Amino acid sequence: MLFNSYQFILLFLPALLLAYWLVSQAARDRMGLLLLASSLIFYSLWGMGFLVLLLCMICLNCAFGQVLAAMPDQGEGGFSRKHLLTLALVINLAPLCWFKYANFFIDNINMAFDASIAHQSTGLPLGISFYTFLQIAYLVTVYRRQVEPAGLLQYANFASFFPYVISGPIVRYPEFGPQLADPQPLNAAAISRGMTFFIIGLAKKVLIADSIAAYANSIFNAAHKGFPLTSAEAWLGSLAYTFQLYFDFSGYTDMAIGTAIFFGLNLPDNFDSPYKSTGIVDFWRRWHITLSLWLRDFLYIPLGGSRAGKFRQYRNLLLTMLLGGLWHGAGWTFIIWGGVHGAMLCVNHFWKAWATRHISERALNNPVPRVISIAFTFLCINLAWVLFRADSLHAAGVMYSSMAGLFSSDLSGGWSTLFANNYIRDAWPVIYLAVSGLLVWCFPTTRQLINGTRADGTRPWLVWQADKRWAAGLAALTFGALLLLSRKTVFLYFQF
Repeated sequence: MLFNSYQFILLFLPALLLAYWLVSQAARDRMGLLLLASSLIFYSLWGMGFLVLLLCMICLNCAFGQVLAAMPDQGEGGFSRKHLLTLALVINLAPLCWFKYANFFIDNINMAFDASIAHQSTGLPLGISFYTFLQIAYLVTVYRRQVEPAGLLQYANFASFFPYVISGPIVRYPEFGPQLADPQPLNAAAISRGMTFFIIGLAKKVLIADSIAAYANSIFNAAHKGFPLTSAEAWLGSLAYTFQLYFDFSGYTDMAIGTAIFFGLNLPDNFDSPYKSTGIVDFWRRWHITLSLWLRDFLYIPLGGSRAGKFRQYRNLLLTMLLGGLWHGAGWTFIIWGGVHGAMLCVNHFWKAWATRHISERALNNPVPRVISIAFTFLCINLAWVLFRADSLHAAGVMYSSMAGLFSSDLSGGWSTLFANNYIRDAWPVIYLAVSGLLVWCFPTTRQLINGTRADGTRPWLVWQADKRWAAGLAALTFGALLLLSRKTVFLYFQF
């Protein structure tokens, strides 16, 4: 069951809200139990076997957390808290490695050594990458004695909460656990804000991302099959995917945030206008923010961060992003994508250090250099997304060579030569890209729109109000999205 489905919008969510309201009136101390039951039902609809795995990991990690908190810093018999944490981390990573990476490693071993090791894939449990990182962060936080461990009910709620368990945000227990301990009854303000978040997210996914997807898919599928592409077709396909991914994933996040708000729970933001970034460092502070913070706190800093000189800082950045790429998918395209971003982060850090010494901050922040920085950063991000989307290194090579103009036709013939292979038959993809760019670069984010403030405290030019005009606009978006829900699509980050 997807957020962008009739079953969720017209059945599951209304039934849950009604049940939640009834329980809040009769037995408020049972609201947490209802949320847990709804999360388990939601997840079970994707497969009972995967639900059993999730429940086993929840019970194990709850027990690990209790023991880690109770153990003295100096363990007895040579077995320390650090040894227990290591064991817990291995147990958490084992299912992820088995389900997600076993085929990849076996295929590469077979290829490298001309072997014939057989392995039968059992399918990827939905959300395993997200809930594994979520529970690892919990264990490390308990190990560092930054938080007291939760009881089984509260921890199970935290580790399985249906709005984020499948595709994030990757929440931290110190920020979100206490909220789950005291969920709030339904109220008009929460319903209006939550519904606004949800509808905007739904519109992003259904009206924009899914509409652009057809064009991105046609171009990348052609590249995968080795068909020739004109330069214009390849660029349009890459830009279509760049915007599709943003509106797809940020749309899911908006719907998750809106759903949590119904119950008085506040999820962290995951996006802050990432395509307005002035550099790759800035991009990773704005894109998939909760993953960026996880990689920083649990990989980059433990590796040494920037504490031991520039060389080790760059090494740690590369290692962190290589592992971040591998987290996204078991394939060389994802690993190389992570390495490319790691290299760009190193270059960006070097440039910032040099610019700080040789160029005044005022000159760097002038409108012209800032616009150039945003445009160049977006170009680099778009080029890297080609690797992220391509089905193989060969397909990525076809895209890059086409984008470089190697298959380009004579452009004097207009549309028929720009898009000579009939992957693009009308002007609609160009219109969608123009609208996407307008929304990305000229409009505030959903949180800025609804909260009425930016991160720096300034007020965006467009602010949501709980009035009739906004209600009419949101109703129109809902109507348009519901008409198109019959298209069979899933959220892109479900595969990760």
